Amino acid sequence: MGLFLQVFTVLVITVSLQGWLPLGCLEEERIALLHLKDSLNYPNGTSLPSWIKADAHCCDWESIVCNSSTGRVTRLYLDSVRNQELGDWYLNASLFLPFQQLNTLSLWNNSIAGWVENKGGYELSRLSNLEILDLGSNSFDNSILSSMKGFSSLKLLYLDYNRLEGLIDLEEYLSSLETLYLGGNNINKLIASRGNS
Repeated sequence: MGLFLQVFTVLVITVSLQGWLPLGCLEEERIALLHLKDSLNYPNGTSLPSWIKADAHCCDWESIVCNSSTGRVTRLYLDSVRNQELGDWYLNASLFLPFQQLNTLSLWNNSIAGWVENKGGYELSRLSNLEILDLGSNSFDNSILSSMKGFSSLKLLYLDYNRLEGLIDLEEYLSSLETLYLGGNNINKLIASRGNS
């Protein structure tokens, strides 16, 4: 009976401490964050200094919010992290695929001019929990619109202050979208199936 009591006590203490100790993040997500950092800093940037390979607790890194129960990354706020002097950047959207619980992604003001070929915005549409996407103050042109189809849960999209111009047909992009910001572009006319044009 003494051994049972000792094992039971150790189990109770272990389970109790799990609720108090900070969770690390999933190894797959930690590795993906480090790849993302490398991409943002290419060829010689220095952003995101708290994202270090030796630190397993990526939920404590700057610009990241994790679910406190699961340790999964739920929000990434990567605003203005790319050094503007590095010039336009082409984003490999597949870098975000490991973040299956991601509901907010902000990439505001990072000189993003488009997607890496075959790794475009359609990859982001595979994130079934993504509700907020901020791509404002970048260098996207109208070609970004074709990659904005297929988002099943996206409610809020920022494309303001990019290089969109002319006629924009939003009909294919309105399935779940509730709010779309397009200010600061050179758009002449919007066409939307939800009423006004």
